[in-house]
Amino acid sequence: MKVRIENLSEKVKDIIEEVRNFGDDAVVKYTRIFDGIKDFSIKDIRLKIKTKPKLNDRDFINAINLAIKNVSQYHIEEYKNLKKYWVKKYSGLQAGQKFVPINSVGIYIPGGKYGFNYISTLIMTIIPAKVAKVKNIVVVTPPKNVTNYFLYTLYLLGIREVYRVGGVQAVAALAFGTKTIPKVDLVVGPGNIWVTEAKRQLFGIIGIDLLAGPSEVVVVADKYTSYKQVAFELLAQAEHDKEAKSYLIGLDEEILSKVKECIEKENSELLAQIKFIFERDIKKVCDLINQISPEHLTLLIKKQNLILKNVYNAGAIFFGKGASAVFGDYIAGPSHVLPTNTAARFSSGLSVLNFLKKISIVKFSKNAVKNLSSLTSKLAEGEGMFWHKKRAEEVGYEL
Repeated sequence: MKVRIENLSEKVKDIIEEVRNFGDDAVVKYTRIFDGIKDFSIKDIRLKIKTKPKLNDRDFINAINLAIKNVSQYHIEEYKNLKKYWVKKYSGLQAGQKFVPINSVGIYIPGGKYGFNYISTLIMTIIPAKVAKVKNIVVVTPPKNVTNYFLYTLYLLGIREVYRVGGVQAVAALAFGTKTIPKVDLVVGPGNIWVTEAKRQLFGIIGIDLLAGPSEVVVVADKYTSYKQVAFELLAQAEHDKEAKSYLIGLDEEILSKVKECIEKENSELLAQIKFIFERDIKKVCDLINQISPEHLTLLIKKQNLILKNVYNAGAIFFGKGASAVFGDYIAGPSHVLPTNTAARFSSGLSVLNFLKKISIVKFSKNAVKNLSSLTSKLAEGEGMFWHKKRAEEVGYEL
């Protein structure tokens, strides 16, 4: 079903309203339309994973185990380093904060461009939610390519069911709940423009992580870098979809020409998605990076520290010998759900913090209330807030 981009918002709104009003029936209707499964029914939505799926692919099993281990270790350390409860005494008060996990979270796993649902995104979203001690995790994903690899990974992550629904109808079902799909408090995970628009419209009914756009990378390279490494780094992000963007900032013209020549040879179709920039001045390089505010930044130069110190807009930075955003996509540790489309100016990648709420706590003493009563009353009076003023005065009188 093709919809002109200018009608996207209106169409998404219509689908959301249908799911709100008709629940599973609307979910089935739009799954049949968008996923092309004519015989899809309500009984096909939920799939229970009763036993560990059988896999004979030892290399995959080793890789997925290491990915889960690394991502878990990273987020466990992140959680340990949070001050989950603190109190400070001042002006006769005891005030502070406590962190509590969000009760229920919907995890959206997109269907890949090449016919596979993203197993890596399972790891990068479920693990920080579990580390944060979220009680209820609901996984939704487009139904066509839920493979044994996908189900095996879910089982390892402790998830025993998956809802085979994608698109706007999946996000709406998570927001309102249906007879089959539970309602949640927060939805996280990347998706296409339909999913992103649904998240935007439903924000407030549910919490969301971020409005993810096309994938992007900035690579900084010099003449000492292998031009093939640089070329493949750029191509790796460009292959996500036609809207993905890759930038190469070359410190000399030689690396730019070699990389461009390599890409023309390896995959000329993706060349249009790659921008080549020549800049020798490190300060100007940093300014460019901060202006682009990329999802991924890969440093393939000798003087990496000079850039690290001066870059403050990036979703994730990869540096050191052999650095690559590809390792970040799968196995390095931090979640690969990152801000895109310059959102790194004001937001961060998915982490344990996304699954926690901060609650402010204030304990009053008799002396504190006596001291604060008249001052609070005066401030309320200055705003014309009559009952705020009376409440502050009354508690002072009672003491």
